[in-house]
Amino acid sequence: MAHLSASVDPRRLLRLAGASFAGTLLVAAAGAAPGRLASALAAEGARPERLVATAAAPPAREALAAAPAPGPVSLLPAPSPEPTGRPELDPPGLGLPGAAETLPWAPPTWFPDAEREELWVLDALGEAEGPARRDLRLRSQAVFVYDLGSGEVLLSRAADDLRPVASLTKLVSALALVSEPVDLDREVCLDASIRPSWPGAVSRLRPGSCVSGWDVLGAALVRSDNAAAYAFEALAGVADGPFVARMNRVAADLHMDESAFVGPAGVEDDNLSSARDMTRAVLAVAHHPVLAPVASAPYWEVPDRRGRIRRLFTTNRMAGQRRYEFLAAKTGYTDTARSCFSAVVQTAGGRTVALTTLGALRSRHRWSDVRRILDWIDRGVL
Repeated sequence: MAHLSASVDPRRLLRLAGASFAGTLLVAAAGAAPGRLASALAAEGARPERLVATAAAPPAREALAAAPAPGPVSLLPAPSPEPTGRPELDPPGLGLPGAAETLPWAPPTWFPDAEREELWVLDALGEAEGPARRDLRLRSQAVFVYDLGSGEVLLSRAADDLRPVASLTKLVSALALVSEPVDLDREVCLDASIRPSWPGAVSRLRPGSCVSGWDVLGAALVRSDNAAAYAFEALAGVADGPFVARMNRVAADLHMDESAFVGPAGVEDDNLSSARDMTRAVLAVAHHPVLAPVASAPYWEVPDRRGRIRRLFTTNRMAGQRRYEFLAAKTGYTDTARSCFSAVVQTAGGRTVALTTLGALRSRHRWSDVRRILDWIDRGVL
């Protein structure tokens, strides 16, 4: 026995012992392997569905997420992660590192309670497409028409293309103004800093004049006055940056997921939206109890510095025609955006539609397009 121990290499004995121990571990793990393999296959089988359910955020929203904001305008509750014992990079219920759970859209809680249910129509606009209808010979570059009665997209052409929207921006800035408590009876005095300096950005409000918040709102929505739109910031009691951030937050709350705004008046061509998104904005204005009477008014009266009353007539040339009743309307124009229009209107045939046209080369093309669309609807499009 002593002879055998002396003749065996100790390193060989160590190698034999290691192999025996490894074999024991493999045998012990064999019983648990089927369950682990099944779990792994089940996880792989669920992965394609979760990839489909996780959408990348559009570039415009990423830019908005990085913008400073004075505080959340939407009061929708944020999703609360549930304790699962998983690492923080693997959100609960998704199983994919870095994925984020998206809540379904709902009308924002800053909208007046009595009309909030009406805003579900914004979600109904969705991504549905309507016919392009080339036979209508429309001159606008982008068109979107939605029938509120039937819930159907009647017409769409390049409806989701991002374009400058000029003074249609004032629909969003007005919504941002009333999205938080504001005293429209308060007086605002206009100084030179409020007067826009861009070429063509005219104003009927004189520097040095003092008007109420109602007059500022009326001048902006009815006459499309640019100085009045810039006065929204003073009326809201916030500076330029925070008010623009509030505009973008309100646009996001209204499901305007592709839009981005840089100023309240629309004279900058970096105010970008789409025909579908602007239709959402004008629908929200038409349902808002404060904004709807203003946005549908044929004129607005404001006092000047001498106390005389000036009547500012609407830029909507179709207002006052017996064939149509406008529940809200807004025009827009810059050299880049060209002629734009967005409205909620009841036709002569009793149909209520929301429509937006963008990029008509001339103002007369904008109005001829709107008339053709409304006449086509009344002829029995459905």
